[in-house]
Amino acid sequence: MFIRHAEPFVEPDRPPAEWQLSLRGKELSYELGARLAPRGLRRLVTSPEEKARATATVLAEVLGVSVVTDDRLREVQRPWTDGNFADVVACYLHGDLIEGWEPVEQVVSRLEAFLASRPSDGPIGVVTHGTAMTCLLGADDSANRARFWSDLTMPDAWTFSEVGPVRLDCLRS
Repeated sequence: MFIRHAEPFVEPDRPPAEWQLSLRGKELSYELGARLAPRGLRRLVTSPEEKARATATVLAEVLGVSVVTDDRLREVQRPWTDGNFADVVACYLHGDLIEGWEPVEQVVSRLEAFLASRPSDGPIGVVTHGTAMTCLLGADDSANRARFWSDLTMPDAWTFSEVGPVRLDCLRS
């Protein structure tokens, strides 16, 4: 199961990797944990970025599981983006090369390497980031990737079926 981190408190003067969860983000993380409890997750593996680690910590507290950090789950490496971030991400996901942004293929490669190396001792939750998650789960079609990203919530949780990624119904009230 892939889990997008909860809402951070955006601090433009700090790198996004250091952003803390907002109060709403913490509250929604507790709610998500309660809704995920019946899923029987064995552990959580998280990005090292603070907002993902904080989301995983809350989820682990609710679920009674351990948390492990894996650098391959970090967000797409990129510089600070002035202007409309959503427009820049859409261009990136449509396949435009954007200076300083980690190539989509590289993101997919590191996430696939993580998936190939994880133990298969039961279901786990993978706490990561919206753009990285979209590179992997958002289909091969760039238009579908951009749509997938714009539809994500914070937090959000996805599992897989034979037809592809499926948003967990437990997130909708």
